[in-house]
Amino acid sequence: MPDNKKYYYLKLKEVFFESDELKILQSMPDGYLYSDILLKLYLRSLHNGGRLMYKDVIPYTSPILATLTGHQVGTVEKAVETLKTLGLIEVLDNGAIYMMDIQNFIGQSSTEADRKRDYRNRIDAEKKVISEKPMGQMSGRMSVEVEDKCPDKSPPEIRDKRLEIRDKR
Repeated sequence: MPDNKKYYYLKLKEVFFESDELKILQSMPDGYLYSDILLKLYLRSLHNGGRLMYKDVIPYTSPILATLTGHQVGTVEKAVETLKTLGLIEVLDNGAIYMMDIQNFIGQSSTEADRKRDYRNRIDAEKKVISEKPMGQMSGRMSVEVEDKCPDKSPPEIRDKRLEIRDKR
């Protein structure tokens, strides 16, 4: 029985590092460390929708964040203050850290969705190969079989109700 697990991923646009905040952040002393910490915090907060708290109860402290990110405590403290100043994170009174604009970067999928996506990609690749063959080598039957193999993308059923009424009489 296949396991259907959900997982989250971080999707960044190619202009992510071109934003004003990231350019300012990386121009600071230790700025590249801060941007590394920011990305690690983004990844850590994905499954909670941008909220950083251990088991939704305990807020992350600087020593805990330093352990999780692999950086020194002082660097993490400076990074958190800098990220707050730039508006990239918000720390609430209860200690919870919220990653701002995280909703623009979160993607969600499952192993089942990946399986179907791979299947469709294989079919599309096969269709492309078939369409590139010369006409003498291609059989019409094969292209019909390829289209029939995709169960989720079936055309809508078109029924003629007149025939159904006639059959009932």
